[in-house]
Amino acid sequence: MSVMDRQIVFKCPQTGMNVQHRLGDEPGDRTHVSVSCPACTRLHLIDRATGKLLGDRGR
Repeated sequence: MSVMDRQIVFKCPQTGMNVQHRLGDEPGDRTHVSVSCPACTRLHLIDRATGKLLGDRGR
């Protein structure tokens, strides 16, 4: 794991399950990264800065 890697947990919008994922170093011009979700096998977009799903209002 690199110095910039960090673990995040997000809730899969399809299954409602909590999913753990490691965010690695990405190019600086990308604000979101695609994550293959092991809970539903779909791709979700994660905000690199907050670790939240695209569109998540953070209730």
